[in-house]
Amino acid sequence: MERWLSRWAPLSGTVAGLCVAVSFFSGPSSPDDNAPVSQVVRFYLSHATQQKVSAIFGTLGGAFLVFFAVAMASRIRGSGGSSWLAGGMIGGAVLAAAGLASSLAFSFVLASDIKFLTASSTQTLNVLENDFFLPILAGFLVFGIVGGLASAVGRAPVRWMGWVLFALGVLTVVPPVSWFAFLAMFLWALAAGIWLAVKTPAEVRQGDRDVSLAHA
Repeated sequence: MERWLSRWAPLSGTVAGLCVAVSFFSGPSSPDDNAPVSQVVRFYLSHATQQKVSAIFGTLGGAFLVFFAVAMASRIRGSGGSSWLAGGMIGGAVLAAAGLASSLAFSFVLASDIKFLTASSTQTLNVLENDFFLPILAGFLVFGIVGGLASAVGRAPVRWMGWVLFALGVLTVVPPVSWFAFLAMFLWALAAGIWLAVKTPAEVRQGDRDVSLAHA
């Protein structure tokens, strides 16, 4: 079972990319911060289903990104890569997923309960849905830079893609392209997940196996 999981767990990155694609294309963008409350109410009454689908699939995308980071970190450690860089990549994925889920939760609440919200709460939730991005930025910054370095300096099968992820991590702090960098990281995870899945994990060296048996 463990061998099967080690082989196919990286495909969680592919699932993450597909989930985010569904989230991105399932509904229109929410109203701006300065939109009148009446416009926000009309929007969520008209697009409630699409916004809830977008929120659910976006949250699932973040969760599967964490699964992918764990699988990728295992490959990096198994190939002799840095353990602390691999662990940092997982931490970045967790922070990014938590921030993404929190932001999408505001949209889900608006889509589900817009009929019962007051004008002030509607405006507040809409502003939070639009501007709650700092945890997402921090998470993807760490995931991109640390994960990219972990991939590039190790001997994992995605070594050649590590600098691409590193560059995307740097771009997350450039405001005009931040969101494009976030989306590109999910595309990177989609491609890297497939690449890792078709590459059989390196076999445990005989010496390592002997040491393991000696301590059993």
